Amino acid sequence: MGTAEGITRGFYEDIKEAAAHIVDVLSGILKVNTIFVATNDGVTNVILEAFNRTEELIVKGSELSFNESYCSLVLRDKGSVLTIQNTCEHPMTSSMDVTNGLGSRFFVGVPIIRRSGETFGTICLMDNAGYVISETDMKTLNAMAVFLGYVVDLESTLHVQERKLSDSERLQEQLQAEKERAESEAMTKAQMLKLMSHEIRNPLNGILGLTDLMRTPDMSEEQSEYVNMIETSGNILLSLLNNMMSFNINEAGKTVIHDDPFDLVGTIENTVYLYAGMASGKNIDLGLNLDLNVSQVFVGDEIKIGQLLAHVIQYALDSTREGSVLITAMVNGEETEDMGTLALKVKYTGQMVSDKKLRNLNGQDENLDIQKLIGSNLGLAVSQNLAILMHGRIQVSSAGENETEFHIALPLRRYWELPQLASIQQRLKGKKVLLAKDPDILQGVSSLMRRWEMDVHMTSGSSVAHEWIKEGFKPDVAVVDMGLQEGGAVDFVHEMKQRLENLPVIVLVPYGMHIDPHEAETFDAVLTKPVRQADLLNALSITLP
Repeated sequence: MGTAEGITRGFYEDIKEAAAHIVDVLSGILKVNTIFVATNDGVTNVILEAFNRTEELIVKGSELSFNESYCSLVLRDKGSVLTIQNTCEHPMTSSMDVTNGLGSRFFVGVPIIRRSGETFGTICLMDNAGYVISETDMKTLNAMAVFLGYVVDLESTLHVQERKLSDSERLQEQLQAEKERAESEAMTKAQMLKLMSHEIRNPLNGILGLTDLMRTPDMSEEQSEYVNMIETSGNILLSLLNNMMSFNINEAGKTVIHDDPFDLVGTIENTVYLYAGMASGKNIDLGLNLDLNVSQVFVGDEIKIGQLLAHVIQYALDSTREGSVLITAMVNGEETEDMGTLALKVKYTGQMVSDKKLRNLNGQDENLDIQKLIGSNLGLAVSQNLAILMHGRIQVSSAGENETEFHIALPLRRYWELPQLASIQQRLKGKKVLLAKDPDILQGVSSLMRRWEMDVHMTSGSSVAHEWIKEGFKPDVAVVDMGLQEGGAVDFVHEMKQRLENLPVIVLVPYGMHIDPHEAETFDAVLTKPVRQADLLNALSITLP
């Protein structure tokens, strides 16, 4: 919240911030490619905020003559929703210049109407021709348009009040009344948020209910994992809605933090895996390197730690056009001590601030003030509140010319160690491993096995591995990356097994990759990257004698 001369600014600083928030929320609910909010004065159509999932159709800040835009068609009949299945075939759009540029598209436009009946602009969706939008999604879109129309009125009222404040001290009594009325309207806006939350909650509850119906006894392990990811994603989105409604309560420190024993490694890995599909779809390398032991149990609030990390990863992926997002974690402090500090880092390819701002900040503390960088991103704001409530902190810094890194520090209490997993790790000590993969900072497989005191021989070339074997090296197990550049992974495994007949082989595959059943018979275990500690530990335990 911002203030000016004693007047409460409300939940948003301006209309652009409100539009950015609405587009951010809709992009997490609707699967459509493009979502944008436009405003117009009857002459020019301006894009306030835009989101493009895969194909960039609309650019934020772009302007177009009002009569040449699709938005003008939406606003011909105030209060009506315009749906066009194919813009190249529809009589209203087929001859427009913008259609020639965009091609055949599905389009939905909803007017943003003020209480006076005047139109402010539109909220629109675009995708490939033939896209089918559900009735529930349309209800959500309409609710967002009503909400934004209310924000426009409220922000307009607040601007009027600010102008009155500077006119004369004789208006103080009247302005006080205006202030009280604005605060009352702000409360009404909070009620509108509750209504919006309710409209989003209904389809989410339906999705979560269907996940239970999808589970069957004969479901494969892969299908079961996908269903679990759907359920976990839905629960995270429900948690986000709860955070929206309780944002002010969080700031006041009234949220209850639970201290219960939990699996820290599993919490981090499961949270990262929720975004593996998104990263794969954007051709972004998603990496996980944990300097933690899966057998250790900690005491803390598992749900809130997962929420905090999820919001930061989401921001990192949204801010990365190409490159990588790497999540690392370790617990500082001696293992003999009861208390430690969880140090989480999320590094992504991209700059959080512009080159100009970075030059202005040059010479200052390398840890930038996250408050200045949050902007309209509710996820980062919620993460910061959660960190503070758990007596931790979030900082962000430039990690290179085109890299940004979040630093999250949270105090945690060590609980105990799982004896069964510890005994498995003890059995792995001294076992020889041939690790064939390209050097990659995004994967912590080699560091994991070395932490378990295994004798790891790592190479990125099949020829080197064959030379080792010729010279007498006999590994107990081979771990091979499916993306091995020098020589195909399958041919490499066949050649190794001809030399070492009983050699067990574990293969690492990218998320979403499906192996041919005949090729799968060549391997003793298949693990998806980023590799979970428990999965790697179980695979080694089963394949090794």
